[in-house]
Amino acid sequence: MTYKEALELLIYSYRLDFDPAGIFFVSGEKDPTTLPVTHKTKNKLTFCQYTSAVRQARYSLYLPKEQLLCKNARLVFGFREIDEKTDEKVHLKYLMDPELSLQAARDKPRLPSGKFQGVYAAPIDTFDSFGQAPDLVYFMVLPFQGYHILNDYMAAMNKTHLHFRHAPNSAVCGGSVWSHINQTANMNTMCAGSKSSGKTEMAYMNLTMPGSHFLASMAHLQKRKEKNGGVSLVGKGDSDWPGLDACQGCPLFRFDPA
Repeated sequence: MTYKEALELLIYSYRLDFDPAGIFFVSGEKDPTTLPVTHKTKNKLTFCQYTSAVRQARYSLYLPKEQLLCKNARLVFGFREIDEKTDEKVHLKYLMDPELSLQAARDKPRLPSGKFQGVYAAPIDTFDSFGQAPDLVYFMVLPFQGYHILNDYMAAMNKTHLHFRHAPNSAVCGGSVWSHINQTANMNTMCAGSKSSGKTEMAYMNLTMPGSHFLASMAHLQKRKEKNGGVSLVGKGDSDWPGLDACQGCPLFRFDPA
């Protein structure tokens, strides 16, 4: 299965509002001019703003560390070290306790300091011609879409359950890094920054999975679709999305006045 085929399967099966984005961490040895970039900016922007352009406009973008505006993203990507005064202040509005606020920064998942010079993000089908698999695949989904994608993921990865990472902030950047470090899927809510900078609505969820797990998960979706005749997990699993919303015993689901 190609990335383009996987994208088309996903979009049709689950009616995704946004194309998934492939994320590739650019090491210091990599020549960034070889990346297939479609657009550039001279402005410093957040990682959320970059990913919003990828999923909304299908831009392929390279974010060098010098152009990353967000302090939290710079920390989790290994572009800076912890600064006690700065990081305590950043988290204080959430936790209202100076010691706990600083600990929140220390507990963030972080890539090795200085290992990467930037982050590349592009529509997932771009990676068919890129010649390299994405480190991560990032989705913006509604909860029920996420439920289905994660069930396909668990089956493909031979897992029965998943644990997720929630933090006061760094939902997109920190959630992605945690997923990469732990090589497992992650789903979390928007944080305050990704709600505003990331141009998202409150009902959406962030979902990430390791790039090496993506095609296997989509292959399981395809297998389930072919075997059952549908992709929805509602009822017998033989219906197209979203499935007939009828529970077991619906004719009996009735209450009378006492």
